[in-house]
Amino acid sequence: MKDFYYTISSHNAAEIKIMKSKFISNAYPVSKSADTAKLINEFKKKYYDASHFPYAYRAGMHLDEFRYSDDGEPSGSAGKPLLEVIDKNDLTDVLLITARYFGGIKLGVGGLRRAFFAAGEACLDNADIIKKFIMHSIKAEFDYSYINLIMKLIEKEKINILSNESGDRCSLILEIRESQYEKLILKMSDLTNGKITILKL
Repeated sequence: MKDFYYTISSHNAAEIKIMKSKFISNAYPVSKSADTAKLINEFKKKYYDASHFPYAYRAGMHLDEFRYSDDGEPSGSAGKPLLEVIDKNDLTDVLLITARYFGGIKLGVGGLRRAFFAAGEACLDNADIIKKFIMHSIKAEFDYSYINLIMKLIEKEKINILSNESGDRCSLILEIRESQYEKLILKMSDLTNGKITILKL
């Protein structure tokens, strides 16, 4: 099971010129689709005198949310090539937006597609691409008599302890990788003879 994805760690920018037209691309890490509108508006204000502002983004741990816009460029000539750059790099949680300054020479639909792809590629080529794991948080409650067994498992499997909320019973908030989730839940249940309460957060 794939339990990781790739994204960028921080904002990145690049500028290229093709047949006198200037293309300025910016890439932003985004966690929710709601982040994109604000970033696009800020980008448009910064490059207010540009001709067009096509963009593309893909979000979600399973690459299941995406959108792109040509922003007035010929249909299919701008937003889709930017999304193709994101997909070529197998990225998610990324917004890629390009400002185009028209240089007086028409590029045609094919030329624009190549130009926007090249502009997006130049931007992501310089970005810091990072690998993130898909994690689940759980609350595990059990009697203190099992603490040594559970702590040995936590140490052996390198499980992250997010917090300790123990009181009358031991209560730990743990972070587990998606690919290990079912296996580790079963192990904890076996170690405590089923006397453990696990709540997925």
